[in-house]
Amino acid sequence: MTNLNVEQLQKWYRKQLKEKSKDFIKQAEKSYKIVETALKDIEELSKGFQDEEDEDLESGSIASRFAMKVEEIVSDFYVGKEITYENTEAMQGEIQRFIQELWGAGARWIRRMDKRYKNVIKSLDTYMKELAREMNKIGKLLYEFSWVKDLERIGGRIDTLHDLTFSKEIFESQIRQVRQKIETAQIEYNNAKKAHAEFTEVSNVSELLNLDEQAEHVRSLLRMKLNPLKKQVKKFFQHDTGVRIGPAGQKALTDYFEDPYVAITQEAEGYPVLIEGLVGLEEAIEKGKLPLKDRLARRAIEEVETIKKGGLQQLQDQAKEIENKRHTYAGSEVYAKNEALQNSLNEARKNLEYHRNDLLRIRDDIKRQIDKVNEFKTRIESEIYGSFKEKVNIQVEVSLEPLLELCQI
Repeated sequence: MTNLNVEQLQKWYRKQLKEKSKDFIKQAEKSYKIVETALKDIEELSKGFQDEEDEDLESGSIASRFAMKVEEIVSDFYVGKEITYENTEAMQGEIQRFIQELWGAGARWIRRMDKRYKNVIKSLDTYMKELAREMNKIGKLLYEFSWVKDLERIGGRIDTLHDLTFSKEIFESQIRQVRQKIETAQIEYNNAKKAHAEFTEVSNVSELLNLDEQAEHVRSLLRMKLNPLKKQVKKFFQHDTGVRIGPAGQKALTDYFEDPYVAITQEAEGYPVLIEGLVGLEEAIEKGKLPLKDRLARRAIEEVETIKKGGLQQLQDQAKEIENKRHTYAGSEVYAKNEALQNSLNEARKNLEYHRNDLLRIRDDIKRQIDKVNEFKTRIESEIYGSFKEKVNIQVEVSLEPLLELCQI
């Protein structure tokens, strides 16, 4: 077994490929030269269509335009200089395109030229037939040596493996930059947290915080009260029951299940708009217009009746009292300062979390890179053995594993 690092493997592979595909290269080289010569001859021949003396004549003008088109098509013909299976395939495609484009232009202009261009056109036709024959020869060559394409693909994978193993510096740079950002974000978060804590200790902001806790408690109770109607309301919106309720009632059924606390504080005393929506739901259930199980139907009727009789009134009173107190504090300096400090703390927390997630993303990228390296290493070793009958052990000298420790938060 031969032990090779990636760079040694590249040199070894190129040598093996050259030896293995020498017959293909030798035959393809002939076609490359023939095509190159034919293109030069066609470009030179195109000058025979140019006649400056008769430039004003129609036939002369047409011939000049055709000559310019031929030069353009020749200049667009491109194939890599290195003789490979891939480039030879491209050569075949370029010849086909060249013939189609040139005769396409010829069909438009050649018939309109006079007889003095007859010999030039015959010569052009000869070169085009030569290119067509060479295209067919290349096709047979590609078919005969199709296995060379598989050998060249191994080279592409070796190059990819080389790129994968030499991405360590890029990852190191990314980790260094993100960790610096995390350190800065951590300092900003600590400062914001300290400022908010100190303000809370020396002010009556605790009352404000207590209102937030009370509001959240009422919100939770409202959700619990409305939750038994959630499925029934959803089906009510999904089916045409024939029961019509006003836009306000429809909106209430949506708003109360999105944020019942906000909805009930904005409602008039006794939450009449919610009741309007629920009465429509109740009517649809009683008429059997909703596909509900008996248990769910009965439960819905019971809950609607409870709410209509004031089942949410106490919670509405509590919510409105909380909001009245908040309104009282709203204009105070304490409230404004607390809000500003809280916003700064939230932003600092989000910023810190963002950069931490960015570091975790880099960690995941490194893990995927490591998996790719192992996958390519195994595949290349297998393909080399299958194609060259050589057992090669690829030694990956640059390891990405140590970078995973730097991604720990």
